[in-house]
Amino acid sequence: MRPATSFRISALLVLVVVAGCSNTEVDRSERPVLEPVSGVVTLDGKPLAGAVVTFLNLDEQGTLTVGETDSEGAYRLSYLGAAGTATGPYRVAVSYLMGTEGQVIGLAQRSTIAPTAEVNTAKELLPPRYSDLGRTTLRATVPRGGSTFVFALEGPLLDPPAPTEADAAPAHLSPTPSS
Repeated sequence: MRPATSFRISALLVLVVVAGCSNTEVDRSERPVLEPVSGVVTLDGKPLAGAVVTFLNLDEQGTLTVGETDSEGAYRLSYLGAAGTATGPYRVAVSYLMGTEGQVIGLAQRSTIAPTAEVNTAKELLPPRYSDLGRTTLRATVPRGGSTFVFALEGPLLDPPAPTEADAAPAHLSPTPSS
């Protein structure tokens, strides 16, 4: 699968999870029992801030839960806006998107209905064995009562995206406004 296709699928899955939030009693009654799940993501022993952690339930429904790592690499999962996730076995992906200007693209930026150009041109810096839900080697089984999962990833990161032409032009070559 091409990186752009993989990114679009992951972005769509995150969008579906976040956009699916609703406050109706019918929706709440259909939610599974949620257990608290948190953890830490590290890369080469250091906290990985700004990564999006996605748990894909391996049951027949294939439900998704997501979280984002903070400056300490810590995350908490949520399902349709509620804290926690259902019990069971999961395939886990950790995504670390970098924009062309060097900024990490977090969960909020990825979850907009109309993604920005920066999101569309961002590049996944973690290899598919961690970041692609179809190819990840990461697994977790959530028990009753919840759990904490630590994912100790090993580098190196993939190459960051190339700067845009405007970013790459040296200051003395940039066009100046005419007087």
